[in-house]
Amino acid sequence: MPVRSGRRGYGTYGATKAAVRAYARTWTRELADRGAGVNTLSPGPIDTPMFEGVSDEMRRSLTDLIPLKRLGQPEEVAAAALFLASDESGFTAGAELRIDGGMTVG
Repeated sequence: MPVRSGRRGYGTYGATKAAVRAYARTWTRELADRGAGVNTLSPGPIDTPMFEGVSDEMRRSLTDLIPLKRLGQPEEVAAAALFLASDESGFTAGAELRIDGGMTVG
């Protein structure tokens, strides 16, 4: 889940996510002469087997945080990855693509 503001107990998680975004921007500049761009995918809550044991109340409270009012589907994350791997994303570099239904802004 994308973290854009500090959350108690998530310091290491947030720091590693920020590091991945920083690497993407830095490596894009370092690898530009090779024609390579580096991007990141940041999925929000995705309806995977991990959510099978989650209570309906927890699922609802999470869904309430998402402007699109639903969990994402694995196929939606896969489609974003395929876009970044395709020629259509040729001018996309150093970007963070959020697949979170609008949950994270900014």
